[in-house]
Amino acid sequence: MSTERARAQQVLRVALVTPLVYGAAVRMGAPLPFVAAMLFATFTLKMPAPPPFGVVVVLALLLALLPLAFAGIAGVLSQYPYLMVGFVGLVLFHAFRLQAVPRSAPVGVLLQTFAIMLPMATGESEQVGGALSGAFALNGVLAVAGLYLAFALFPATRVAGRAAPPPPGDARERTRNAAVAALVMLPAFSLLLAFNLTSAMRVLFTIAIVLVSLSRRDARETGAESVLSALMAGAAAVAFSVLYAFWHQPGAALLAMAFLGLLVVPRAFAGRHQGAVALAIPLVWVLIGTAEGSTLSKTLDWCLYSILGVLYAVWARALILALLGWRDAPQSAPAELR
Repeated sequence: MSTERARAQQVLRVALVTPLVYGAAVRMGAPLPFVAAMLFATFTLKMPAPPPFGVVVVLALLLALLPLAFAGIAGVLSQYPYLMVGFVGLVLFHAFRLQAVPRSAPVGVLLQTFAIMLPMATGESEQVGGALSGAFALNGVLAVAGLYLAFALFPATRVAGRAAPPPPGDARERTRNAAVAALVMLPAFSLLLAFNLTSAMRVLFTIAIVLVSLSRRDARETGAESVLSALMAGAAAVAFSVLYAFWHQPGAALLAMAFLGLLVVPRAFAGRHQGAVALAIPLVWVLIGTAEGSTLSKTLDWCLYSILGVLYAVWARALILALLGWRDAPQSAPAELR
């Protein structure tokens, strides 16, 4: 019973507090308010219990300082494309290595996100890069503040015999996988950066998701989840757009998202497609914040980008392993989806 209650509290935190965080960001006039909701949903989906105070402080500092540091470095290196690509490759290597350890995975995700988005935005315009870094910093602090609100409203329930996180794998294997993943990412990143294809950044995020999962799960399962998550996020965003068209009030929009959340979020913790639903929940807020009335076409674009990203990640990783003469490590037994 305690396990069911703990899961119910986590569902309520994700479903009901995420719209509140988004509403607070809009009310405060934060640029790109969907970033706060996206980060908050990502954190709460992975946190059944409140993090220690020290971890929250470190996370808040990282969210506030890392975007500004990335934007500054990217602005300096924007005149030297080769140095920019090398810097991004080094950051991605460390990001993939951190994601292989459960305790440091959130930091790895943040590094990966900043390494993909901020150099691309800075390459388009230094003003855009600076504005985006400031938006990430403000929305990141709001997301961390939302964690305290969520656990205050819906406290975590102690579960007897909670399973311990799996131990991290061999350090040499983690380093090798991170190096291969960074090598796979760099050609795609360089191509998009050279032609200023910022609208296709979804490809890079799909590649990263596939590469992180390939060492633990089947490629077809991971790829199917990535495409299915885009379809689910698009369906939820379309439903929200329809409701908002008939009930054009900000409060009504938040109530609609809370209602949709109560219907969808439980499926992120149980069921056949829980992995795809967990990926789709943060994507819904990105679609709502960026689609601007073209939700359906944006969803189709994202599905196409997801398919391209999956195919490229699997092919490029196999090619690099073959060129280096490395054998792929045997996959571990399926673990509970994140």
